[in-house]
Formats: sequence, structure tokens, C-alpha cells
Amino acid sequence: MKKHEFQEDGNAPSELTNARVEIDRVDRELIRLLKRRMEAVRTVGDVKLEGPALPFVDAGREREVLHAWVREAQAQGLSEYFTGRILREILNYSRRTQENGPGRGPEGGGRRTVRVGYQGSPGSYSDLACTKLFAARGDVVERMGYSCFGLVVRALEEGEIDYALLPVENSVTGSIGEVNQLLVTRNLAVVDEETCTVDHCLVGLRGAQIGELREIRSHPVALGQCQRMFSSLREARAVDHFDTAGAARSVREAGDPTIAAIASAEAAERYGLAILREGVADQVHNQTRFLLLSKEAERVDTRWPGKTTLTFTVKDRSGALAACLKVLADHSINLTRLESRAEPETPWEYMFLADLEGYAEDANVASALGELRPWTNHLRVLGSYPSRALEERPIELPPLERGNGKQRTRSKSAPKAANAPAPATLHALPADQKRSIIRAGSAEIGGNRFTLILGPCAVESRDQIHEAAAMIKTRGAHLMRGGAFKPRSSPYSFQGLGFEGLTFLAEAGRRYELPIVTEVLRPEDVDPVARDADVLQVGARNMHNTELLKALGRIRRPVLLKRGMSATLEELLQAAEYIMAGGNHRVILCERGIRTFETSTRNTLDVSAVPVLKARTHLPVIVDPSHAAGVRELVTPLALAAAAVGADGLIVECHPDPSAALCDKEQALRPEDLEQLVEKLRPIVASQGRTL
Repeated sequence: MKKHEFQEDGNAPSELTNARVEIDRVDRELIRLLKRRMEAVRTVGDVKLEGPALPFVDAGREREVLHAWVREAQAQGLSEYFTGRILREILNYSRRTQENGPGRGPEGGGRRTVRVGYQGSPGSYSDLACTKLFAARGDVVERMGYSCFGLVVRALEEGEIDYALLPVENSVTGSIGEVNQLLVTRNLAVVDEETCTVDHCLVGLRGAQIGELREIRSHPVALGQCQRMFSSLREARAVDHFDTAGAARSVREAGDPTIAAIASAEAAERYGLAILREGVADQVHNQTRFLLLSKEAERVDTRWPGKTTLTFTVKDRSGALAACLKVLADHSINLTRLESRAEPETPWEYMFLADLEGYAEDANVASALGELRPWTNHLRVLGSYPSRALEERPIELPPLERGNGKQRTRSKSAPKAANAPAPATLHALPADQKRSIIRAGSAEIGGNRFTLILGPCAVESRDQIHEAAAMIKTRGAHLMRGGAFKPRSSPYSFQGLGFEGLTFLAEAGRRYELPIVTEVLRPEDVDPVARDADVLQVGARNMHNTELLKALGRIRRPVLLKRGMSATLEELLQAAEYIMAGGNHRVILCERGIRTFETSTRNTLDVSAVPVLKARTHLPVIVDPSHAAGVRELVTPLALAAAAVGADGLIVECHPDPSAALCDKEQALRPEDLEQLVEKLRPIVASQGRTL
């Protein structure tokens, strides 16, 4: 054996020192060369950005570069596999460098400071994913960690942060249910994605011995991914912690060498811990996918490969889900994820959450979305964004002997929706004449049941609304109406109790098992009202309020849309289209009378509107005889006429004591009037093959 020459201090052989010096010199040169490569990459990106509409990702060019690397690796006697892995990371870095070039980014401007929230502590995998993602986006980041996913979303909704970065699925354990439930139940926009390699390490105090460990802390998911390690450490028990990095920090704070954590190497370094064992996960290949969420959608350069995330519910008809999947297949759209989430407010109904390749404005995607809508009760695009997960896929490399590596193929951007035909109106009656049935809690509007929506004009007190609920429950009501917010002609009239009244109404609805219907006046009130109300009503004054209609299109509650007092039927249908175009297809049309020169009634009930609308739309049509008449004695005759011409139901004002009502007392039915109305309706409804 060769005897090594040692330095005078005796610390290491001179050959070892010289070799390390050489490694350091080569590493510095590699960094300088990488910098030069990135400068050239930025130039390529700038040329593509300013020149003709060329895609940023050129798969043919990437394969050509890989061929060259493989050939050079072979010539130098290096591993093709490890050389290819290095190149893949360089290509990923190159893509992101081009994306973050001049004039690019979400706002098309310079660097900005953004606040990003995530679940966990500094050094967690969410924190690492944040670092990786925002290196591409080019923003200066202020990070805020939260103890749970719900708090992150709440902070986003309340403006405490600009973005939320949340994990949605893991390659080993699958979907992260709590986050995906937040996606389908809250009004969030998906603006980007990121993937992060999960490399679990067993970390503890310096000097700790693995065989002496008695407690190992981590997030429950991380603990579940390291079961093989626990089988070899029989004395150590697993202890749940809210976060991997937080578990590492708790180990440092405990100061006990018998306590360890499962966390990232970065977390160990941050909290001054030693890595006791690397690669402790059961599965070597472990990645987590994150979504970046915002309150509003953002522009994106569609020359990058992209994804779209959407939610939808299918109509209650045979083969609806299969039809939706066939639409995507017919348009050559690759569905990368599809899962169902329970709808808590409607038992045994499910919301589907899907990811697909392509942008919503691509012609094939836009066309497919248009064809999906007739099969859905709700369809909302949460966002289109660059596909980061594609970066993790290996580059396809055909055998070297095929060609000389000089042939190039250029990936083409999908044609944009500007060239696609305009979508058909969503409210139109389909060719099969199939009509929509809208479910609200236990009630149905449309179909074979004639629906009665009964209750007072306004919620006046807790006692009053509970008394009204008891009255209508025993007289056949399917839903209860009541105004918490009252738009009045006079500013001095009773305006309602607001959210306090909504609370009273919701209490009465739960007690008497009646879904509740109430009016919403402002876009900003839609979400809080929807948390308590089963059906949100748009009054006649707001039928043309497009901002309110758009906000209602983003929720999953049915909407009762009243015809404006001077609106045509076409204008009513277009107002419904606003709601449906936003993704909410559960719209109930309501004829409530129009303003004419006649003064003997409050409005003139247009009974012809019912058959005309039913010939033009699949949406249910109900009638409000109370606001049409304005006089108690006329409400029942008009209600019977509405039933006779084919209305799907009635919304009628009634009050336990109309003389004491704070608004519209002249048109409110008394208990005995309500009983007479129901009895007179029975033969008319039965003659149409329906039931009450």
C-alpha cells in the first residue's frame, strides 16, 4: 500500500488536500459556467417573448441537448444516468429563468413584495416549496406560517396574506382531503403550482443515539410514510405533531436526546439538529404537489405548458359523469386528476375536483367546457396556471442511432379560444327537452312536485319567525322564505334585521326542517349569506346588477332570480345566463309581475311568461302572486292561475298576524287564507300529474 505524505499539522494527507482544492476550483468554474448558460437562456427567452409567438418549451431542442450530453458522457466515461439527472435540473432551472425574464410574471412588471401563507414552520416542506416556486415567479416573499390549513385560507380571505400555498396531493399517500375540501367549498383561485421532493430524515440532538430513542415526533402523514423505520425501533413511539419542521424545533426545545423528529435536512440545519439517519421513508420516490391560491385569477403566458383546475357537479341523470369524461376524451384533453368530495349540505351528492392539461382559453378546452355545462349543475374553473409538475417528468430519449440528433421538433401552443365557436346558451332547453330539477336541502323545485315557498315578507324577531315557521310547516310548505335584508322604496321603511335576522331565520329553518330562502343585496354579502341560506334570492330591483349575478355564479347554492319590474323575458334569461356562466347552474326563475299603466294592482302578473319561459329554458319557473297583486284577496286567484298555466311552484307571503307586520301587510295571507289556497291548489296540481 502506498504510504501517503502528511501535512506538517498531521490533519490529512497532502493528496487529499490537493484533491479537495481541485474540487473547489472546479466547482467555482461550474458555477461560472452555469451563470453563462443562464445568461444565454435569458437571451433565448427574450427573443421568443419579443419575436413571433413561439412556445417557450421546445421539446425537440431539449431532446437534442440531452443527446449531446449523453454522447459526451459516454466519451468521458461518465454515468449517463447521473449526467441526465444533472441536465434535467439545469433544464428546469432554464425554463424558470426564461419565465422570470424581463416583463414576465403575474403582473407583467418588476419585482414586488408579496405575503405568502403556508401550513407549518420555517424549514417545513411547504416552506421549501415556497422557496422553489417564488424563485421562478420573481417576487420578494414575506412568509407566514399557520398551524392548520383552514387558518391559512381564512388569512387569505381576510387580506392578511396575498397567497396561500397548500399541498393537495402526495405521490405516496394520495389526496390531502382537508385542502381539497377547502378548494371546493371556498371561492379561491388557483394561480400556480409547485412540486417538492419529500426526503425524510430522522433528526435529533447532537450526540443522540438511535438505539436510545423513545419518542419520534412528526406530522401524522410523515409518520405514516416511515413505518419500516419504526419496525426496527421497537422502543420508540410515534407522536403526532402539526408539522415536520415544528416537530424538529420541539426536539431542540425539549433538549432530550431520547426524543427525535422526522423532518427535512433543511429543518435539521435550521434548528441545529443532527441527522441521525437519512432516507427513512418507506418509498424512495416521494413528492408533494402544492397549489398557489389567491382571491383573484391572474394572467399567464399560455406558451408555457399549462394546467386547469375545475370543480363540477353532475346532473341527476343516468350516465352524466360518463358523458363528462367522454367530452374531455373527444377533445383530446388529458385528465391528470379526478376525485369526488362530499357535499355536506346535500347528503349523498358529490362535487368533483379535476385537473386537466391545457389552459381554459385553449380552443379545445374552451369547447369542451361549453359541452360539459349542460351535464352539470355547477361548473367553475378555479384557474389555469403553468404546469410545474411536468418538470419532474423525464425527457423522452429515443435511441441514439435514430437520426443524427439534428432533427428538431417544436412543440406548438394549442389554438386559443378566440378561434373557437361561441358557446351555446346555458339556459336553453336541450333537444331532449329534459328539464332541470333544483334541489335545496330536502326540497325540490321542478319535476313532479309542485313546490310551495311560504313565509313572511321580513324577519321581524326570533319569536315572529319561529311562529311563522310553525304555521307554514303544518300547511304544506316545502321551503320557508323570509327577508333579512329588505330593499324598500322609502328610506324610512323597515330595512330588515340584517345578519341577526338571517340567524333567526336559519334557527327556525333547522327547528322545523324547512330549507330557507332569503334575498341578498350586495356582492360582498353573497358568501356570508350562503353559509346560512339554502337558496339565495335576487329581487326585482337587482335583476340587472351584473356584479351581484357574477358573485352568485361562484357559489354552489341555488339562486331564485326574480324578473325585474320592467324587464323582458329575454333580459331575465340573460340575467340567468350571467349566474350560469360563472359556474352555478342551479337557477330558479320567478315571475313576480311587471309594471304597466294599470293601477288597481301593485303590478300586472304576466301569466303568459310561464309557458313562454318553459318553451325556451330547462330552468324551473315559479310565480310570486303576492308582489304581483299587492292585495290579499287577489293572491289566491293569481296563484291558482299560475298553477294552471304550468308553473313549478309558488312563493307566497304569509304572516301569523298580518295586521302587525312591519312590511307588505296588505298582501300577506293569514293562516286561514293559506289553508284555503292549499286546498284549491290540489285539484289543479293533480290535473297536471303533480303532487303537493
